[in-house]
Amino acid sequence: MREPCFMKHVLFVVVAAAVWVGVANADELSHMPEVKGTLSQALHSARVESHQAPNHQEQLTDEENLRRIGLSAETVRDGLWAVAHRPHSPCAQYIRQLTADAKGSSAALLQSDQRLVVYVENSGICER
Repeated sequence: MREPCFMKHVLFVVVAAAVWVGVANADELSHMPEVKGTLSQALHSARVESHQAPNHQEQLTDEENLRRIGLSAETVRDGLWAVAHRPHSPCAQYIRQLTADAKGSSAALLQSDQRLVVYVENSGICER
């Protein structure tokens, strides 16, 4: 006869614990910031922010530097397009390397980059 009474007490304790955990979780969720938009919208906006195009003045400076080290106007245009629209392409990687080296303006760097300039120009890697 004692078993049904004992089972009632155990059941009461389990239910009380479940209610207490539920209240604690609800309280925790009430302090979380409100979600605005969907996950896909958040991912899209993060992607857009990470691929922000350089401002116009930076782009003009990059064009001038790339022309100064020996790239043709067409290759510079196609290369900067690749940097903005296909950032993981080989062309974009080479253009970023040449742009960074040209900003340094060290004679030794510019001399060593001449082989890369000739390769980018002659290979057609930046043609769309």
